This record gives sequence, C-alpha cells and structure tokens, in this order.
Amino acid sequence: MRVSGLRWLLAPIAGGRGAILTFHRVREAAPESFAPNAHLEVTPAFLAEIIRWARDSGIDIVTLDEALERVRTPGSRRFVVLTFDDGFRDNLEVALPVLREGGAPFTIYVATGIIDRTANPWWMTLEEAVRNSAAVRHPDRSGRIMPSASEVDKANVFSELAEWLQAVSEDEQRVAADWLAMEHAVDVKALVADAFMDWEELAALAAEPLATIGAHTHNHVAVAKLAPAEARAEIAKSADLLERRLGRRPRHFAYPYGYPSAVGPRDYRIVADLGFASAVLTSPGVLREGSLETPTALPRISMNGHFQKRRYLDTLASGVPFLPARLRASLGGRSGPAPATATASASSG
Repeated sequence: MRVSGLRWLLAPIAGGRGAILTFHRVREAAPESFAPNAHLEVTPAFLAEIIRWARDSGIDIVTLDEALERVRTPGSRRFVVLTFDDGFRDNLEVALPVLREGGAPFTIYVATGIIDRTANPWWMTLEEAVRNSAAVRHPDRSGRIMPSASEVDKANVFSELAEWLQAVSEDEQRVAADWLAMEHAVDVKALVADAFMDWEELAALAAEPLATIGAHTHNHVAVAKLAPAEARAEIAKSADLLERRLGRRPRHFAYPYGYPSAVGPRDYRIVADLGFASAVLTSPGVLREGSLETPTALPRISMNGHFQKRRYLDTLASGVPFLPARLRASLGGRSGPAPATATASASSG
C-alpha cells in the first residue's frame, strides 16, 4: 500500500466520522518461522503506536456507545474504537497495561465456549497439528496424505486446510478439528488454557473502567451456516453466560469471521431482535451517518500483524482503500475481499 497525495484529497469523502479497529492477540513477535496465524497478532509497541497516532492526529479513542452517539451527531470529532476478539489472555496481561497508560477505552468480544474450555479454536489446533508433523492426512476422509516437512509445505497445507475448514458446515468443522487434534497429539484443552482467559481473569478485566465486554457467540461459529433457531441460540447463549458470570448483559456483539459468507441480513435481524445496540463485521470500512441504518452490521478495519507500520494507519483511517468496494456496492455489485494490507485473513474474527 502506497501513501500518496491522493489520499488527502479523498479523505474528507472517504474518511467518514470514525472507524472501529479489530485486534486479536497482543504479544511480542514469536520467533517461529512457521506462524500462519501471525496476521492475528500485533506487538504491544504497535498497540502503543496506534494510541499515539490517534492522539497526534486529533482522533479520539472512544467507547462503542460514544461512537454510536458521534455517528448520529453531525460535526462531531473523528474517533476510533479499539476492539479485541475472542478473549485471549494477553489482552489482560499485555494489552491492558498499554491501554491504561494511553487512557484508551476498549471492547473485548468473548466467545464464551472458549472461556468455558468447551470450544476448539480450529485455526490454532490446525497450526499445532501442521507444525508438529511431517505429513498430514486430509480430514475429509479421502485419505490423502499432504507432506508438511518443509516450511513451504507447512504453509501450503495450513492454507489449504484452513480454506476447507471454513467452507464445510460447523458440525463438519468441529469434527475435523477434533480429529486433527487426536491424529496429531494436540492437547486442545491445554492449548486453550494457555492462550485464553478463564472466567476469573475475564471478571477481573470486566472490572476495569476502560473495558467493555461484548458477546461473540458461544462456540465461535459462522452464524450464517446455522439454521435460524441455532444461530439465535448461539448468539443468545453467549450473552446469557456473560450476564450470569459477570453480572451485566452485553450490549454489543461481534460476528465470528464476519465476512459475507459467514453472516448476512438474517443474522443482523436476529442480533437486533436480541437487543444488542451494535454488532460488528470484519468487512472493511469506516463509519458514516448511513452506517446506523443497520447498526448490527458495522464495518471494522482489521489490524494485520504483517503491516505494523504507522504509515498504514493514516491510509486505512482515511477510508480511501475501501472506496472501490463502496463503489461496487452502490452499483449493485458484491463487495470483493479487502486489500491484504488492510485486513486479517479469514482464519478468525
């Protein structure tokens, strides 16, 4: 992505009133050369840089509730919202001190089944299975053996299986992820316990004045793949559990994955019917007045761990990279994928 003078000419049109930023993990860069989920991680130094960039640019860091109010209010100051998906422990141990120092409010969307230790985060299980093996048998029951001894082979196997796992039904995905764990000796419970908060830690984070806790389904599912009653139950269960365990019902929701094949208008209506004030996608874009026509389908800008440079922030926040998708939508076409520099891959969300 190049930063050019054109950005500044288009920014008043493209930039909207604010943006919601997406994060997952915050930790120091891992030394492993095979790190297929590295796009979901930023360093604490880059998180601090984002906070400084916002302050230096005259952009306020606000809560989701304040963001919704500003979108409704003509002439309000530009803003960003910081959101974190899934419930990683490093959000508490690494990100929180940075956010406190910067006085930055934030939202964490929690997949309650992961906190309960009952859900299998397949993208992490797959990474461990491929890392530990010289060959991987495809879980589609074809018996096809996929060599994974070299770094190139590992990357190719992960990419192919991640795409397949996202294409199959939620039940098939769950069975396949559990099979991969058994086949390649991945201790999923230990993996989850190491990476994600438990209920006690989440309660401690929820008590932080800067924090807002949002829902993210129970089993981290692509709700569009489910029947209406199942989708509603997944969304409601996460809100019910958070209310019961933390004493406060969440007002905000994030769709896992959040791209068009994983969520659609039916799901926007379900979330609204369940009483959420907002829900966020991973479809890229900035917030403008028209965004609140469907407050349960708000765009976000994903912070990709492969692009941790300040110069990308100016360009992304301008909204200019998303103009082609907006133009296609206005002409009745379907928005295509976001630029690789702007978004994380579809592995999580």
